[in-house]
Amino acid sequence: MDNSLNLKDLNSPFLNFVESPLQYLHKAVLKHPFYEQLINQDLKEGQFTSFLNQQEHVWRFLSEEMILLSKLNYPKCIHRILVQNAQLSLMTAGSLSIQLDKFKGNACNLTTACKEYIGFLKALTDKRLFFSIFAAILPRFWLATHLHKRCLKLNTHNHPYKQFIKHCITINAEQQTMKIIQSLDDLIQTISKAEQAEMQQIFMDAALHECELLNEAYKRKD
Repeated sequence: MDNSLNLKDLNSPFLNFVESPLQYLHKAVLKHPFYEQLINQDLKEGQFTSFLNQQEHVWRFLSEEMILLSKLNYPKCIHRILVQNAQLSLMTAGSLSIQLDKFKGNACNLTTACKEYIGFLKALTDKRLFFSIFAAILPRFWLATHLHKRCLKLNTHNHPYKQFIKHCITINAEQQTMKIIQSLDDLIQTISKAEQAEMQQIFMDAALHECELLNEAYKRKD
């Protein structure tokens, strides 16, 4: 892969195929009021800690599942992506855990939206079909990439959540996101119409779960 490329330059058959769910991910999730209030310093601490707790759990779950999957007999190119996914997910979870400790002291129990999202991902990883798994995790990596780009433009001086903004700047998932997309690009034209439709639905379901996480945290009153 040419490391000089970035997402905006990528001519992706898979992204074209999931254009409608991708628009939803951009409009309903990336531009969710939760992120707008976080960036504008209007978010309540209880909302933020709920969000940190959710995100830490999902990223840690992904790191564990990617490690387990990397031990299976996948092609070398897929194995490499799984290992790299695990490393990035673990690094992200660790950073979020440190931030959560500063606010709450320890992680809270799984929330309803978090349980449902992890259950959705677990059902797919148990089937061990890497194309379904990649379609399911792509929304999360895509969001991390775009949050990174957005946070690069922010001034963190006196921002109450500056550690999270710095975290987003530090975690650059773009190259990993592109590797996932390119794997899906290679596959999308070789599978049946029914399998293509299934992948599109999986991508959309994952985007809906991402939105529900934000809805749940945003509704916190404390």
